[in-house]
Amino acid sequence: MINDLNPSQRELAEYMSSLSEEAYSARWMSGLELELWKAMKKEIVKYGRLEITDEIIAKLKDLSSKANGWIVFDDENEEIFLTWKLWNGYINDN
Repeated sequence: MINDLNPSQRELAEYMSSLSEEAYSARWMSGLELELWKAMKKEIVKYGRLEITDEIIAKLKDLSSKANGWIVFDDENEEIFLTWKLWNGYINDN
């Protein structure tokens, strides 16, 4: 849950959620974490209504670097933090 995240992790989760709102008017669109990861790697340039700008990419990189990982949405626990090691396992499974 978002309340279980530390301040850096929470800031990343809130930014990711705001991008989901801009793109789809949804707090956390299904697959958001994977799509934003693709955006950071410049594999996509648009997500829903959202144009992926260099500023968005830079902010995602900065926030994820400060958090030292990535946020995923779990149906039971909502926003959860994954270390880079856990995230790499997650993306290999999805």
